[in-house]
This record gives sequence, C-alpha cells and structure tokens, in this order.
Amino acid sequence: MTAPKIDLRNVSLVCVETRYPELARYALDRCLAAAEFKECLLLSATRHDLPDYIQQVPIAPIDSVEAYSAFMLRDIGRYFNGEHVLIVQWDSFILHGEQWDPDFLNYDYIGAPWEHRPVAVGNGGFSLRSRRLVDALATMQFDQVHPEDHVICELRRDELEARGIIFAPPALAARFAFEARPHATPSFGFHGLFNFHHALPDPALDAWLAMCSQATLRSGEARRLIRGLYHTGRHAMALRLLRRRYGGTASQKAETLRLAGRCLWHRLTHPSL
Repeated sequence: MTAPKIDLRNVSLVCVETRYPELARYALDRCLAAAEFKECLLLSATRHDLPDYIQQVPIAPIDSVEAYSAFMLRDIGRYFNGEHVLIVQWDSFILHGEQWDPDFLNYDYIGAPWEHRPVAVGNGGFSLRSRRLVDALATMQFDQVHPEDHVICELRRDELEARGIIFAPPALAARFAFEARPHATPSFGFHGLFNFHHALPDPALDAWLAMCSQATLRSGEARRLIRGLYHTGRHAMALRLLRRRYGGTASQKAETLRLAGRCLWHRLTHPSL
C-alpha cells in the first residue's frame, strides 16, 4: 500500500538546473511522489520537454558554479511563492518520506550536516530555506558568493542570526538529510552522486545512469560511487558503471582498468554474489 503524501502545500519545490534536465526531472519526480507541494518549479535557461506539473520558469543562463551560487543568494526569492522552499539539485531528492518532521519548518535553514567544519549545518544541495532567510539574503552585499551554502552558514551566519535567522541544530539536520555518509537512522533526503548506492537498487540505478553524460560518469563523484558499490558488495553494478565510463584521460582509463580488475576478481572468486 502506498504511503500517504506529506502535506507540504506551504513549501515550494525548486530545482535550478541548466545542464541535466532529465536528471532534474527525476529528482523532482522522486520528491513529488513523497509530498504534495505548493508548486514544483524548474528554473532553466532553455525550455525542455517536461510534463505540465513541472512549471518551467525561464532564467538567464547559468554557466558556472559561481554563477549558480550568486543566483541562489540574490535572485531565487523572485521565483517561488511558498513560505519555505525545498531546494534540490539533479543529484538529490527525498529518500524516506516517512522521516519528515514538521519541526523542520521551525527553522530558516536546514541541510545535511558537514563533518570537520567550523559549523555543522549545512549542505545546500538538498536544503529547506524559509522565505525570511531568502528575503534577508536579497538585501545583503556579498564579496564572496561561492559556495553559497558556505556563505550562508559560515561566512555570514553571525549577521543572519543577528537578523533573527535560525539554523537547525546538527541532530535535527541529520534527520533531515545526509551528504558525507548516511547517519545511523534513515534521513528524509540526501545529496550527492556518490551516495546513489544508498538511494537506488541496481535496476533503478542502471536506468538513472543511462541518462548521465560521459562527463558525469567520468567525474570524481562517479568514481566515489563506484567505490561505494564495490565496498557494499554490489560488484556487478560497479562493473557495469565502469564499462559505461571507460575513456577519458590516461589516468582515468588506468583507474577504470584497476577497479574493473578488482570487480572481476570478486565475481570469479564469489560467483554466488
């Protein structure tokens, strides 16, 4: 029996994506399967062949990560209508809808906790932000804009807190999302290509990877995903991803061959796996 959707009709679901519309749609669809939002917006410089329930909003081209950060700090508030906004990227989505806690909405910013950083909260790739925070950011001047979550949560945190902005505590943020690695108990959502072995079984991961570009498959994040698959015993899946990403620089090809050799050895020595 399908679990009832979470009532988030005061929250806007927003993805700002100009590179991977198919992956953005996947992330939005996963979120929409778990919750009822006020609106679902894809902000992009080009129009894509997407269903009507995803509102496509034209924006100026965003051609760098720095430009993305500047947009998120200065401009995002002009495009959504909710009291809060759930920001997702192409590699983040709701994973365990049953872990939603209404207490999340009592904070102006909540994202996956960081490890080994001066402040713990938190990652912006899957984050919940209040209208109050977004409006406050729009009135501020920034000498540094990237990474935008670092600017919000570390560089300008004191100023924002002086304005009454409240950041979620690490324990609650861990229940909201994970990025560096999963927590002891399930989180509501996650961020990071390197975490997809925690999010998708083999058939779904195969289908998702088929939508990825070679640049994505050859990225450092994909390499971390392969290692995650390998270390969790999903050797056949790791090998299929390795075959997809063969190519690139000489060092990338060499690493692919090394990892492929390890996976093949496990398949030969553990044929039942």
